[in-house]
Amino acid sequence: MRCFSFLLVIVLLFLLELEIVADEMIAKHDFNVHHVLLPSRYSTPRTTPITHIMIHSISNLVSKPESPYEINDIRLLLMEHGVSAHYVIDRKGKVFQLVQENRVAFHAGRNDLPNAPFFDHRMNDYSIGIELMGIGTKEEMVPIVSEKLYNQLDTSLIGFTKEQYLSLSNLLAYLYKRYPTIKKSRYHVIGHEDYAPNRKSDPGRLFNWSDVGL
Repeated sequence: MRCFSFLLVIVLLFLLELEIVADEMIAKHDFNVHHVLLPSRYSTPRTTPITHIMIHSISNLVSKPESPYEINDIRLLLMEHGVSAHYVIDRKGKVFQLVQENRVAFHAGRNDLPNAPFFDHRMNDYSIGIELMGIGTKEEMVPIVSEKLYNQLDTSLIGFTKEQYLSLSNLLAYLYKRYPTIKKSRYHVIGHEDYAPNRKSDPGRLFNWSDVGL
């Protein structure tokens, strides 16, 4: 009888584990995540609750204007600047995870808004960072690249794609479900430009917040 009870407990624990795994698979059913994790020095263990999501845009336009959206180049670019993000979404909507959610990524930097309604210089600690591969308007990009180079760009490289909006919407839905502390609002889901408008302009004017329900 004692042996039977022990076996019953083992079976119940196994079924419970299957249920947990199934829940996670359902939560991520609408998109696949490709893991290209950065070395651990580009993040730190998380000790605070996740309450915000910050949206960024990124490209390798300076070095490769003809091909600015290669994930390996983007990964190296982040490391070169000593920064990181939890997720990157490419032009086809493929989702890459660079930092585990239980670790703090280095994506927000300093808050330059006096009396801002955000954590004073500590948004990294409370947020998930998501990078969209994209290029902003000429006004937003000219501080980084020349006007001549921008004018020569293939227009399909500018802005964001419908595949990215779809993947971002699915990723946000997953994060809302997993972290109820993240409310579906423009207070909790912000752009880098909302947090540091004097030094950042991403995701910029070409990003349509309504396409992700915000």
